[in-house]
Amino acid sequence: MRGHSMSSTDRATVVPQDRHLRQRNAHNAVRPFRMAVVGIGGFADLHHLALARLENEREVQMLATCDPALNSLAAQCEAHRFGERGVSTYTDIATLLSRHAHELDAISISSPIPFHQEHHRMSVGHQIACYLEKPPTLDPAELESMIATDLLAAHPSAVGFNHISQPWRLRLKKRILAGEFGSLVEVGFAGFWRRPIGYFVRNGWAGKLLFGEKILLDSCCGNAMSHYLHNMLFHAGTRGLWEWARPTGVTAELYRANDIESPDTIFARGTLDEGIRFRIIATHACETRQRQREIIQCEDALIEIPEDGCGTITWRDGTIESFSAASLPAPTLLRENLQEYFAFLTGDRSRPSSTLADCRAFVSLNSRLYLSSPCIQRIDDAHLSLLAADDFGGVTLIIPDIEQTGEDFLLDGRLPSEKGVEWAMEGSSACISSETAPNLLRQRITHLQASSRENPIRNLNSIQRARRKH
Repeated sequence: MRGHSMSSTDRATVVPQDRHLRQRNAHNAVRPFRMAVVGIGGFADLHHLALARLENEREVQMLATCDPALNSLAAQCEAHRFGERGVSTYTDIATLLSRHAHELDAISISSPIPFHQEHHRMSVGHQIACYLEKPPTLDPAELESMIATDLLAAHPSAVGFNHISQPWRLRLKKRILAGEFGSLVEVGFAGFWRRPIGYFVRNGWAGKLLFGEKILLDSCCGNAMSHYLHNMLFHAGTRGLWEWARPTGVTAELYRANDIESPDTIFARGTLDEGIRFRIIATHACETRQRQREIIQCEDALIEIPEDGCGTITWRDGTIESFSAASLPAPTLLRENLQEYFAFLTGDRSRPSSTLADCRAFVSLNSRLYLSSPCIQRIDDAHLSLLAADDFGGVTLIIPDIEQTGEDFLLDGRLPSEKGVEWAMEGSSACISSETAPNLLRQRITHLQASSRENPIRNLNSIQRARRKH
């Protein structure tokens, strides 16, 4: 590519041919990828399950893993048979890299979000290919730093937004780009994912706006359902198959039922590149265990992708076309995404499914939610219900009418405050139409955090018990 001036995105998706990792041993057989995992507890457990399956198939050789809570993770270590498989365990990544960097091909970083930047930087510094769990960060300035670091990497990092490369999703976007459904008008997402009170105290950063001095912004949109916002922006990226639409205007209202700093319920609307509109409703304060719907509105057809994997295309003349939009179970989906990254590293794929640069649109949209909403409204006890524990999870604080309110918002685009919903905030949200300087975002987040600390802890005994719907 001599003489070709590449953008940062170009440079993040091109690998020199002499750096492909496909190597053969003395017997001329392709050897497994030599891997390490940062993290053992939490979501890292799924990484270990996926990699153990790949190890059984001789695609991977696990060499090492680390977790600062190693001494309390004996059960997990035994379940994953680290000793039997010859996997070395450490309490920190620095020690792991000092002993294994010279023999590692790739590393899976599934540590908590606040540590992603540091762990990515350290791994890239040893020229180790990185598979980085989503989201990479929710701080726009930190993301730019990570993108700059990745330009020095031997191989561009992959970010684990693992829905993007689903074959049916790529086929659908190609049809959108070809104009088969007419011009793209609007995209949307509705996510109702119940999370019990215990979910927000599972670690030291859940539901936090800041982690020490680091901007965190953990929330339903920023973490648990971030896949779907990334998908939404991918669907709206009309400039090419591997393009994501950037937000050009965002208006949002943020709410919380739980005693946390960040929102557990988010309503947002706005515009993206090319004037495409979007709407988002996401909440953890609902009775439904898990229900979501991705929406793509074109001039000639409405495309809907529900959680059951049965996608529909409703044409203007009333004809309904069905298509399979099934998602694999989490360990299997992660396994396939790791295999796709390995295929990229060996030169069998042209790019990772999502690079750090590809995450700019999502991180920008997420940060603007906080700049737009006048506050993170704490919903009064009188407007909440307490859902008893069941086989899905523990006691949950729910907003009884949230699902209908969310569905209504998708139809008419009116925020709760604009409709006079009794638990809605007062005042109006600002439409954020441009990027905001990092210091202003930090000031805003610091103010929101201080406001949240003024609220007393809820007395759960004063909240009415919910009656389950059947």
